[in-house]
Amino acid sequence: MKTPLLFYRNPKRRKKELFFSVLIIVISVAAILFLASAFVYIFFGIFTFVGLYLLNAYAQNKPSVIVSEEGILCSVNGVGMISWEFVDGFTIKSGFNFEALVIVLKDQEVFFRDKNSMVKNLMKSNVRRFGSPAIIPETEFHVSLQNAMGMIENYRNS
Repeated sequence: MKTPLLFYRNPKRRKKELFFSVLIIVISVAAILFLASAFVYIFFGIFTFVGLYLLNAYAQNKPSVIVSEEGILCSVNGVGMISWEFVDGFTIKSGFNFEALVIVLKDQEVFFRDKNSMVKNLMKSNVRRFGSPAIIPETEFHVSLQNAMGMIENYRNS
């Protein structure tokens, strides 16, 4: 049994996310303290809880991509688990202002079967832009995309 490959979010991106979640909390609490009205309490109270939720989510340093003997598990874009039987290869493509690891699939229709309609629509937009429904943005890897792709291919072939 092989040890799974674990990839974590880009540390620079994670710091930005933590900063903005703390900023949301600070602004919301300040507004609640200094602006007194029912609307302010409700509106900024919701933002306070959103900021706390985001802070909790970003503070946990959980793997964003897990490569195991079963396949690739990614929590981004509703990708979920991609079994190795669907994977045909990997490429790196550029988006508007980012790069992504594109997982080329053998049979996209079979891959779509267990996805809900919202995830299907999101993934179909990926098909139009990248040629595959399964993409993982570069921000989900703590190493370069070229290194990540090489590590995943080596893991798959070993």
